[in-house]
Order: sequence, then C-alpha cells, then structure tokens
Amino acid sequence: MFGVAIGSALVGVLLVSRISFDANILRLLPQRSASVRDFKRFLQDFGSLDHLYVVFDSDESIGEHEDLVDAYVEGLRNAPEIESVDSQLFESGKDWSYLSDRELYLLGEEGAARALERFQSPGLDKEIAHARDLLSMPSADIKALVRQDPLGLLTMLRDRVGREKGFVSFEPTQDGYVAQGGRSRLIIVKPKGAPFDTDFCKALFRRLAEVEAAARRKAAADDPAGGTVTIQAAGAYRVALEAEALIRREGIVNSVGSLVLLLLVVYCVFRTPWVMVYGFAPLALAALLTLGINGTIQKSLSPATSGSAGMLFGLGIDGVVLLYMRYLEERRAGRSADEAVGRISTTASSVVLAQLTTAATFFALLFVDFPTLQDLGSLVGVGIVICCALTLLLLPGFLPRRTVGGAPRRLSAAWLGRFVTRAARPIVWGSIIATAVLGVAATRLRFDTSIEKLQAQTGGAVLEREVAARFSLPSDVLLVLNEGAEIAPLLEVDARLGRALAARAPSVAASGIGFMLPPASVQEKVSGAIVDAGTTPEDARLRIQAAAKGAGFRPDTFDPFLQRVSRLLDPGERITYEGLVSHGLDSIVSRFVVHRDGRYRSVMYLYPQNALDIDGLRRIVNEVDPGLRLTGIPVINGELRRQFFPQFIRGMAIGTAMVAVLIYAVFRTVRHTFLAFVPTVVGFVWSAGLLAIARVELDLFSLFAAVTFVGIAVDYGIYVLYRYLFEPASTMHDVMASTGAAIMIACATALIGFGTLVNSSYGPLHVFGVVSIVTLASCLIVSIVSLPALILELERWFSVR
Repeated sequence: MFGVAIGSALVGVLLVSRISFDANILRLLPQRSASVRDFKRFLQDFGSLDHLYVVFDSDESIGEHEDLVDAYVEGLRNAPEIESVDSQLFESGKDWSYLSDRELYLLGEEGAARALERFQSPGLDKEIAHARDLLSMPSADIKALVRQDPLGLLTMLRDRVGREKGFVSFEPTQDGYVAQGGRSRLIIVKPKGAPFDTDFCKALFRRLAEVEAAARRKAAADDPAGGTVTIQAAGAYRVALEAEALIRREGIVNSVGSLVLLLLVVYCVFRTPWVMVYGFAPLALAALLTLGINGTIQKSLSPATSGSAGMLFGLGIDGVVLLYMRYLEERRAGRSADEAVGRISTTASSVVLAQLTTAATFFALLFVDFPTLQDLGSLVGVGIVICCALTLLLLPGFLPRRTVGGAPRRLSAAWLGRFVTRAARPIVWGSIIATAVLGVAATRLRFDTSIEKLQAQTGGAVLEREVAARFSLPSDVLLVLNEGAEIAPLLEVDARLGRALAARAPSVAASGIGFMLPPASVQEKVSGAIVDAGTTPEDARLRIQAAAKGAGFRPDTFDPFLQRVSRLLDPGERITYEGLVSHGLDSIVSRFVVHRDGRYRSVMYLYPQNALDIDGLRRIVNEVDPGLRLTGIPVINGELRRQFFPQFIRGMAIGTAMVAVLIYAVFRTVRHTFLAFVPTVVGFVWSAGLLAIARVELDLFSLFAAVTFVGIAVDYGIYVLYRYLFEPASTMHDVMASTGAAIMIACATALIGFGTLVNSSYGPLHVFGVVSIVTLASCLIVSIVSLPALILELERWFSVR
C-alpha cells in the first residue's frame, strides 16, 4: 500500500504540473442560456474583449508627447504578435474620401436636401462667408480643411463619425483618441492570439515592455519630458494574465496554508507528531490526484477551483480524526493494536457514509448549469471519495503497533454529555425559539446575482473599467445581433430598428452600421433628392467660383473641393460594404458588420440613458424582426436572476435526494433519516439569519455552493446517530463524551479548511468562506447540542433506537 501511495504521489505531481487555469469570465455563466450564447457569438465575431487597450496618461496635454506615442505605435505595428493597430480615426490607410465624396448619402433624404441648399444662394453665400472667418485663424490645418470643404460638408461628416462611431469617445480637435481634458490617449490593438492563452499573453506583454523601452529611447531626444508619461495596457489579455497568476498563487497559499494549519491543530490535540503523518498522507495524495485527474480531463480549471484544496483538506481530515480517536479509545480499554483496528469498523462505516453524503452533494453541482460550480463539484466530490479510500487503506498501516510513553492520551467531552442529558428540554425549546427568530431574520438576507460579482478583481480589471468610462468603451451596453446571407436585408432591419427605438424608447441611444453604410432604400431616396434639386456639377462649380470671387478669395482657393463636386452630386454613386473595406475602413466597419463563412453578421449597440425595461426593449426588437437577438451583460444579469431559483432548487433537490437515499440505505427508517437531516435544516436557518443580521450579501457562487452543505452538515448528525443506534450499550452521555469531542475536532478542521477562503481576493471565494464558517458553526451546535437533546426528549414518547 505504501508503494502504491508513493506511485500515486508521483503521478499526481506530474499531472498537476500540466494544469492551466481559465480566467475567461464567460466560463462562469450558464452555457445553455440563449443570451450567453449570443454574447459569446458577439465576442467571437466582433472581438471587443479581444482588443488590447493601451492608454497614455500625462500630467500635461498628451499632444505634447506625439513623438513617444508615434514611436510606440510604430513598434506595435512591427511586432509579430500584433494583427492591427488603431491609433486614430483619421489616420493613413483609412481613405475617408470614399465617404466624403458620397457624404450626401450619409445624411438621409432630409439631410441631403438641406445640404444641397448650400450649393446655391443664400446658403452658399453664408457658408463662403463662414469659410473666410475660419481662414483668419492661424492654423494650417484649418486652412487645408477650408480649401477641401468650403461648404462645411466634410466637417459635418467628421462630427457625425466622431459622435456615432460606436466605440470610442474622444476629443475631435486633437489627433488620435484623446479623452476629454486632453491628458489621456487611447490606442486600440488587435493581437493575433486569444486573450485566454496564457503563453501568448506572457509573450505579448514581454513584447509590450520591449516596445515601450524602445519607444522611450527613440523619443528621448525630441521629447525629454516623455519619461513622465505612463503607459498602461487594459483589456482581456491583461485580466487573463493577472487572473492566472492570482489563481495559481492563491491555490498554492490556500492549499499549503490550510494543510499546515490543519496538521498543527491535530498535533496540538493529540500531542504526537505521528498524527501529522496520518493526516498528511491521504489528504495530500487526494489533492494531487484530484487536481491532476480533473485538470487532465477538462484541460483547464476555473478561478473558483483555487479554493478546492482547502475545502478538501477541511472535509477529508474528518475521517482521520474520528478513526484515530476511536482507535485511541479502544487502546485505552486495553485492547491490542490489531484488536483496536478491528473495533473501529463501526466508526469506519459512519465515516464512509458521511463522506459519501458530502461527495454526493458536491456531485449534485454537476447538474447545475454553471461550469465553475461543475468544476468545483467534480474536484471536491472526486477528492473526498479518493481521500476516504486512502484514509481507510493507509491509516491502519500507519497506526502504531505498540504504545510508547504510557497509555494514549484521553480525549473526551464529558462536560458536553452531562450538559445535554441534564438540560435536554430547555435545549430543545431554546433551539425552537432561536430557529423561529433567526428564520424571521433570514427573510432579510440579501442577494446579488449579477455576473460582475463573479469576475476576479485584479489591477487590470479595475483599469479596464476606468478606461471604459473615460473613452466610452462598450461595457454594459446592450447588443442587438442579426445575420444573413445578404447584407442588404440586415441594413434595412438596422434602419427600422433605429426608427422604432427613436419613437418608442427615446432614452436609448443606438449606434449601428447605418451611420456609414445606409440601406439601399435610403440611398435611393438621396439619389432622387439630388436629381430633384437640379444642381449639376458644372452649375455648382460656377456658383462656388462666383461666390468665392465676390468674397475676395483667389480663383484656385477651392480647387480641391471643386475637383470632387462631380462625385458628390452624382446620383448614380452608392456606398457599399465592399467599397468601405477596400478603402481601408474595415477597422471601423468590422465593429458593426463582419463577413465570415459566407454570411454577414451585424450588431447594433444600445446605450440606455437611465433605468430600462429589458423585457419591453426585447418586445420592440422582436416586433421589428423576430430574427434579431438581444444580449449584453444587463440582459445576461436579468436572465441569471430568472434562472437562479429553478437552478438552485434543482441543485438542492438533487443533492438532498442523493444524501437521503444514502442515509436511508444505512439506517433503513424514515425516522432516522429525518433525524439525520435536523442539523442541516436548523443549521441552515440559523446561518441564514445570522448572515442577514451581519448584512452579508450572497452571490451566485456562494448560493449554489451552499447546496454542498447539505452533505457536509449532515455528517455531524450521522456520527451522533450512528454511534447511538449501532452501539446500544452506549448512553447518550457516553456518545457525546466520546463522539462529541471527535465531532468538535472534525468541525474545527473543516472551519480551518474553509476559513482560509476568507482571505481570498477572489470575491466569490471570500463570501463562500464567510458563509462556510457561519453555516458549519451553526450546524455543529445543532448536531452536538440540539440533536442529542431532541433524541432524549423523543425517547420519552417512543424508542428512537
């Protein structure tokens, strides 16, 4: 057996070394949810989470450090890990003349009609006079703009794009995506690898460090103050990398810390170093094998599993403590080592039953549609089964065959036996009153089922939220998805949805591809407006030249604009998807429309300005076109709230049923099965009331993980009942004096195992640690005080045995 243990340890170490952790927040969500599937499709097609956001911050105007920014951008473009870099809206490679030459088609029928009025008096004279005023400003950029756009049409296009490009809010008077105030600038980077590929993320950030160092050296001569500019990266790539490091660090700290504390407690109780060996071997082997097996099967584990080892240690050591204490009890009675091992079979049976019920409730999480909880259920459930088997196989071999240093130390709780037997009736009535009071308080327990509570909070996550707020990046926006084999129907639906929202939900700002790719019907009406206006390109040139001459301009001042008048007033021109892409505007277009696998997919971004009725908005969307799909974090949060209670009841029912079947199979009576559940039911009511009084807010993870306490809390009741029922010679005083001490030690070890989670920086595990401590303590008190007293009171009416 020792040889098998050593071999298992080596296998476990090898498997654990290959484990990776998946920090993808989407893995925390129900995978059968329609809104989650649509959100994942959005991320796959439009990749908002696949972008890396590089932010430059300066105490002064960031425009003073263009040399540093340009050098950094150049380094990014040359990096092999980078697919594309978007440093500003109007940059080289983006041929905005394609849209400026067709600007009338972007303005709609009414807007085009108003724009056409500028090609003749009095609108023409007014715009030319305004152009002359602009030329009085000492700016080369303004002069160039006036020559290309004397009628203000290009300015209208820039303002429109700046307002509705859908992703970034920036100061239009400066180059690049500069936040209001002018001290921050954003660069949007598209890496080639996936954000949750840890190896790629490490290589990416090494490259970013090299690019930054090279950029600072290159710009140092022309920009000596550039050293004060801070450069930070935000986005899923940084969050994933930090979360991976956090999970690994906390997994190690939690595992080692909880194991050391548990063994120290056990040593302090039993006063022999050998008991540390008894406890360490099965626990460490079970943890290694469990993590290795699950990691090998699932390839990667979620953030919540970083606390699984602590849970496993706290639960698995129960069996070691109970069996060892029973062994000491038999040795004190004068029995030999072999006889004592044989006499602990009754306790071993109760340990197996208790640990199987605990494993059963963790396995019940496999039936809940939350991958993180499925991971936790698989890890801890399999770990408890392995730990139980290893304890039964290894502990007898570890136990000493001779007594060293006199009789074994006696561990007893005689005071508990006297208290329970002498005050049974007051204990029962006190428990009833406490249950009633705390039950009322439990109705005020607070819940937060939002997805944000499940995300690991790292420096990158905080920075991402700050950047999103500063530059209006889409975070909690709503998304309307559509797809089809042809793009024309998608554009028409997009336009209809925009009109419907403007009429029925005016507080919702919408941004779709229509601002730069209007549907064919709209472009056809604009073409008709151009024809109806009757202004030919030649007439427009003559009028503009005459107005310019009258205002005192040189004859060639507006030649750049006059050269494109024929295209601007051509009723046969159209804006097309292919035209936008071919003119370098795909980085903008791809935020709204993509063409993959022979199909077009589109998204419209909705920005609610105040509280919104999601169901009402979904009705508007479905009425426009039943094929449209509404998703986004607010929609997912709403769906999580609707699915919570059905999923919770399902998990609780499955866990309870599995435990009840196991208990009934051993006790063979409904009465005893009911008594075994008393500590769980009453303990849950007490803990819920105490958590409500303490104003602890529960999240989805801690709520569903509470299902596991059905099996954990019932263990203590099983230990009391099993000893009382299957050893008739034992009085309740004897049972509580011996088993009560063992249960208190076992619960203390469980509290240590779960209590280490309180220090976790991963929010759900922290809350779970708090809930665990309160629940386990409540169930312990009910098990060793209320349950024995209840049994004694019931003995007055009928024989419990």
